[in-house]
Amino acid sequence: MCPSGLPAPRLLQSLLLVGLLAPEPASGQDPGPISGYVFDARGSIINLGQDAEVASQRFLGPAQMPNWGWVGFDLGGHVYPLSLGPVTFGVGATLHYTEARRHPTEDEPDPDLPPVVSRFVAVSPLLSLNFGHRNGWSYLSGGLGTSRLTIYRDEGTRPNYPSSKTINYGGGARWFVSPRLAFTVDLRVFAINAIEQMGPQPGSPRMNRYAFSVGASFR
Repeated sequence: MCPSGLPAPRLLQSLLLVGLLAPEPASGQDPGPISGYVFDARGSIINLGQDAEVASQRFLGPAQMPNWGWVGFDLGGHVYPLSLGPVTFGVGATLHYTEARRHPTEDEPDPDLPPVVSRFVAVSPLLSLNFGHRNGWSYLSGGLGTSRLTIYRDEGTRPNYPSSKTINYGGGARWFVSPRLAFTVDLRVFAINAIEQMGPQPGSPRMNRYAFSVGASFR
């Protein structure tokens, strides 16, 4: 079982399935190999988590923290410099941002307290393996970047938490509906290194966060 409660084998199966969804060209068509560049703009959903250790170091209860970020975005760009047989190699980078708030309910002991904010930001360079053709392809990608998960009660000041090394990996696909516009989906894992507590600065354990993104690609 993964830290977020998702079964690891099922997650890996999902990544492999997404990574093999290369659209097939119609009979007789030759759209050509994957080449050039793409820019991605996607909306995303990510599990922010309600870890007991994370909550206790911030003087919160796990249920006081937002569990999901329903409104986030994932921006990226990729170039495709080399093809070897059925595989095209890509190089790029992504920026992921999500923020969620949880307000106390009337059933809680202190319903008038300020909301708890969870903000997740990740920046990652990526290498990708791409399978398909110019009008549609799937991919598996990964890279080592940084992320920052900031959780605090919104009392007028925003804490400055340190960032952590983060392995970013996942898969997705792009289907071009016109020469320059594609529909795209992406399933991604952020494996975040632990951060030690330093005085009043809270720490956090090693943890995984999972994001699903849907949007458009442009070239």
